[in-house]
Amino acid sequence: MSVWGKRLESLHGAFLASYERANQDMQAKVSYDPEKPNEGMKNICSNQIAERFDCFAATLEMPFKECWGRPAGWGPERAGQLGASVLDALCYVQPHLRDGSDFWEGLPDEDAYVEPSSKY
Repeated sequence: MSVWGKRLESLHGAFLASYERANQDMQAKVSYDPEKPNEGMKNICSNQIAERFDCFAATLEMPFKECWGRPAGWGPERAGQLGASVLDALCYVQPHLRDGSDFWEGLPDEDAYVEPSSKY
């Protein structure tokens, strides 16, 4: 994506870190490998939205198997909790969504962008 830079990288990192704190079933390190800047596929909704509106966008998928480090028992209740806890993460990044300053300089270290990997 051509809009990808420190701002969107920081929003992405802060969102995922906050989501992990809100719900243990969210795992930022386990995902699809990220695309290189300016090479993102525009037919993926989150890439299209981020590019078109120069904004934070993410694709969230429900896990299809047990999460690493979590006991068995995935089902409707945990799926609902995963969906509900996304609101905590959105509220966390909301003040920075259109912030024109270098807000990332004030974010805690645990909110740094983690490059996901499918190699787990």
